[in-house]
Amino acid sequence: MSALLAAVDVLNDRLIAADAIGEALDLAGGDNAPAWVSVFKNQIEAIREASEALECLVRGIGVVDPDEAKRNGIEGVSP
Repeated sequence: MSALLAAVDVLNDRLIAADAIGEALDLAGGDNAPAWVSVFKNQIEAIREASEALECLVRGIGVVDPDEAKRNGIEGVSP
């Protein structure tokens, strides 16, 4: 496995852990979870979407929509 693919795998593992932390914080806060918990979870989701686009590019699978890639800060993707 290339170093780039290994790095994408590590990123995915870290995102899974961050998502689990966000869910735990949300559950711990109950109905009155602090607003920053929602912000945290939204940022994790945005990073996950960018990671998914990156993984598609690295692995050469699927098609990454150029507009979606640009929104996620990935340059050089052509239609």
